[in-house]
Amino acid sequence: MLFWAGFGLLLYHLAGYPLLEWFLTRGGKTGQDTAEKTTEALPTVTVLCPSYNEELHIKEKIESFLALDYPPDKIKMLVISDDSTDKTNSIVQKYTDRNIELVIQHPRGGKQRAHNRAEPGIGTDLVLSTDANSIFAPDAVLLLVKALQSEPKAGMAVGELKLVRAGCSESGEGLYWKYEAWLKKLDSALHSVICANGSLFLIRRDLFGQVRPNTADDFERTLLVLASGKKAVYVPRATVREDVSEQAIEELGRKARIIRGEWIALAKYARLLNPFRFGKTAFILFSHKLVRWLFWLFLLMMLIGSAFAGSEFYTWLFWLQILFYAVGAAGLILQKQGKRLPGTGLISYVTAMGWASLLAFLQFVFFNDHDSGIWNTARNQSTR
Repeated sequence: MLFWAGFGLLLYHLAGYPLLEWFLTRGGKTGQDTAEKTTEALPTVTVLCPSYNEELHIKEKIESFLALDYPPDKIKMLVISDDSTDKTNSIVQKYTDRNIELVIQHPRGGKQRAHNRAEPGIGTDLVLSTDANSIFAPDAVLLLVKALQSEPKAGMAVGELKLVRAGCSESGEGLYWKYEAWLKKLDSALHSVICANGSLFLIRRDLFGQVRPNTADDFERTLLVLASGKKAVYVPRATVREDVSEQAIEELGRKARIIRGEWIALAKYARLLNPFRFGKTAFILFSHKLVRWLFWLFLLMMLIGSAFAGSEFYTWLFWLQILFYAVGAAGLILQKQGKRLPGTGLISYVTAMGWASLLAFLQFVFFNDHDSGIWNTARNQSTR
């Protein structure tokens, strides 16, 4: 029973809940890309771009901002350097006469503090959050703006992150993001995106406030939008691109930090899990997020259940799981050494995500008051 309970919950999250949404929305067709043409005047936008030691990406980021299909007199970008120690600041300073402003956060404080630092001085209609290594498509901002103009109930518009395979192999993260994009489409079709994409989301200024330094900024802001009675719409045609991780081990610490921050944000907005008051929001939040964060628990239930079931069938299942995790661990160790075990990318990624969800839960339970929001860039760290 323990094994099948864990297996059933895991299967519900990975396939059952998406298929149920697919059925309810006729394959996502009841929702639509709301970036329709409108006759409204374009609003003003402030682009917030926290950065830490991004000398390899910041020039391309700025150039993609300057190439946006949006009136230059209605948009500006604020690069908040988190006390960078490389050439990031000097590169940004070369563009400060072109709708680019540089603010240096000292000492380091993380993305959430960077946003909090900028928030009081924002006087535009809308705020766009992005990452320094996420390169804009020319129409990305315009599509998000049009989405908000076309949907009165929307308080946020969420774009799509396209991961580019820079090397000869990858960690499984690319496949995960394709799956996540499908879920966002279904969530939006049914009701609302439940978590913004931190590399590209647009939010109304009145909904952009201060957040805790140790929270997950994109998740908490989405929950705030939902709690206010608004929703977050998904605009897959609005894109940014990043290089995909080639090592799943790179993602472990980043994922653990993100999931822990999401636990903290959910604790603040736990009322959204009340199905009698928040209906579809509660369903999506439980199915898409809460069950995923307990990924480690379901794997542990399956392992323990098969170990003590007392039949040959379950004994085989137990050793298959042990083999799976052994191969995943070996793949992670080899990745750390700059080597590659063929065919283990996805297995290593799943193993890393299991560990990340467990670490995040333990950190949330035992270090909930620790307020550090400082991050280190995970993707392509080996190229630095």
